[in-house]
Amino acid sequence: MKRMIMYLSTVLLIAVVSGCISEQTQTQTLESNSPTQTTTTTSPQITVTFIVSVPEYTPENDSIYIAGDFNNWNPKDERYKLVKLPDGRWKITLTFPYGKTIQFKFTRGSWETVEKGINGEEIPNRRFTFTKSGTYEFKVHNWRDFVEKNVKHTITGNVITFEMFIPQLNTTRRIWIYLPPDYNYSTKRYPVLYMFDGQNLFDAATSFAGEWGVDEALEKLYKEKNFSIIVVGIDNGGDRRIDEYAPWVNRDYRRGGLGNATVKFIVETLKPYIDAHYRTDPEKTGIMGSSLGGLMAIYAGFSYPEVFRYVGAMSSAFWFNPEIYDFVREAKKGPEKIYIDWGTNEGRNPKAFSESNEKMVKILKEKGYREEFNLKVVIDKGGLHNEYYWGKRFPQAVLWLFEE
Repeated sequence: MKRMIMYLSTVLLIAVVSGCISEQTQTQTLESNSPTQTTTTTSPQITVTFIVSVPEYTPENDSIYIAGDFNNWNPKDERYKLVKLPDGRWKITLTFPYGKTIQFKFTRGSWETVEKGINGEEIPNRRFTFTKSGTYEFKVHNWRDFVEKNVKHTITGNVITFEMFIPQLNTTRRIWIYLPPDYNYSTKRYPVLYMFDGQNLFDAATSFAGEWGVDEALEKLYKEKNFSIIVVGIDNGGDRRIDEYAPWVNRDYRRGGLGNATVKFIVETLKPYIDAHYRTDPEKTGIMGSSLGGLMAIYAGFSYPEVFRYVGAMSSAFWFNPEIYDFVREAKKGPEKIYIDWGTNEGRNPKAFSESNEKMVKILKEKGYREEFNLKVVIDKGGLHNEYYWGKRFPQAVLWLFEE
């Protein structure tokens, strides 16, 4: 898609996570924004040039890209491909309205090759505010695929990983299983929480945007409240995440539509395996996700309410598949308990993002859900659309869902 020159006065559909607009078009981040109302801007345009230094070991024939909230975090967007300079550095020129702040990272074309810190650690999203035209220099210290094996892992407690074939998607994916501290010293059965974006839940070495710290949170809850559950995380498909985490095809982005197959995998393949190999309480099963994962959690809960009694939907990207509203509205039965939250500063248009979640809350209440009884709504003042905030809210969410 060719780069647009004129900034559109109408803010369009854009992160997540995760799914095509030019550098001068304000659009919704695929994961974190919803469709916005038409607005008019008179802000002057600011043009800057980024000069990027990369590690000497960067493969000679690789390309460098910039991925951010301005292009739906697409790690291989040809419109945001850098140009290699004679001295080995890379260059890209961007134009945005005055005062606009973007979040971004550099990649070599995928999240498996995203930049890492000086010691190979995960780094926060870069931020840049367009206030003055000029040239700005950045340095990439490492690439994920070169350093991940040597990065310090942050897994706490008993976490197991293995590969599982997904017949519904004809692919293989890594599965994470967190077992509570007392699992090996008891005979009791445990509730199970299935979670999307498994690589971002437990280990900073495998996350591309920071980990939730689910393992640390549950270890603490066990010590303080004797609370214990099993958590099963499913890795997302990287570049396929948008397709696999959206039940319907978004016509504007031409992405999505494999969400139902993803949920079927959990219900028909993964859950039977987990129930057969671990001491689970099959009647106490929940599902949780954030952004498109939140959309998927709601979809799963209302598709299989007899399977998923508890649903956690954080910062849900309902706007990407607005069909979800009628789907929930028309469902004859829903999950037993629903936790839903969002931050007040998510994405490019926090107001629109909040409204898209408020709409779901309204529908749930119309269906008979009552706050603090079988519906919990948390609005995180100042909360952003990232793993830090989801991890921060995770303990209260999981406690409310599973404590009886």
